[in-house]
Amino acid sequence: MTAVLSGTGHDALFAHGRIAVLQQMLLTRPDVDRLLGAHDAREVARIFTELKLSSRIDQGIADPDRILDAIAAWVRDEVETMAPEKFAAVFDILWLEGDVPLLAFLLKERLGLTSAVSHVPTPAITAYSPELWKTLVVQGQSDTLPVSAVSCIQEVIALENPTPALIDARAAQWGATRQLELAKQSGSSLIVAFVRHAIDLQNIRIALRSLNIAPKERKSMLLPGGTLPHESFLGTRSDLLHAVRIADMGFVLTGDVAEDDHQQLEHSLSAVTAADIAALWNVPLSIEPIFAFAALTLSHVRLLRALLLAKRAGFSPQDAKRILPPFLPTTHYIS
Repeated sequence: MTAVLSGTGHDALFAHGRIAVLQQMLLTRPDVDRLLGAHDAREVARIFTELKLSSRIDQGIADPDRILDAIAAWVRDEVETMAPEKFAAVFDILWLEGDVPLLAFLLKERLGLTSAVSHVPTPAITAYSPELWKTLVVQGQSDTLPVSAVSCIQEVIALENPTPALIDARAAQWGATRQLELAKQSGSSLIVAFVRHAIDLQNIRIALRSLNIAPKERKSMLLPGGTLPHESFLGTRSDLLHAVRIADMGFVLTGDVAEDDHQQLEHSLSAVTAADIAALWNVPLSIEPIFAFAALTLSHVRLLRALLLAKRAGFSPQDAKRILPPFLPTTHYIS
């Protein structure tokens, strides 16, 4: 099932042509290699201004953080240009990645769990205005934000002994639930699969980080809505391996979940995301290619941000490469 743009196909034809042009702006492996080889953060900032990805933003921006924020804002502008208004909420699935850490921080601040050196997150794009979130956390009610967000905040504030980790988990759980709700409303089975797999991948990360934690506590950290039942994440590494093996993405992940190699695992997890995005590219007359463009471009922005931070910390190219999120290619086919 796909989410068709319009009965005439006019919107889809415009989007198809537009995306064909915009894809030429995205990162390439040589771009990433060049950035990895940069001597320091100053050279990275200079290279940022030379990337095709930054050619569509204000050329007067020199600060690398502002460049990345401007690229993210450009992605949103392009989506709003290509996708009809009735599909706007579908892309909140991607924008919500900025809301969740903001919500978690504001809740911790409200409950006195932040420190003097804590800084409020300033995501480049969010599904909902940061000011709306601040008002909601303070007042506990809103006529604009989803009812589920209001309920989440009220439940967290009512907790007897909240911890920062528990608040982070509750915010992430709300975000995953909201993303899956929007995916189902999109009318696209491929977008639903993208979201459900993303939840699975996060749960795999959570489970592997918490193998020494009691199953009950581990379960409270897991996100709802994935394809794998929560019971799959509550046993040993071998139990998790078995669950992944029989899942619809197990052919990619099985061996790497068995190994205690963070870098290899992340590259395998990214292969699942890359396969889902590749499937989205190939659905004509629908919103799926627009969603694929936005998801892929934002992944490139996250990679650039991580690379900038690594260079600021003085990491060597080899060390930086080990901590970077994997590069997702623009290919429409995954072999």
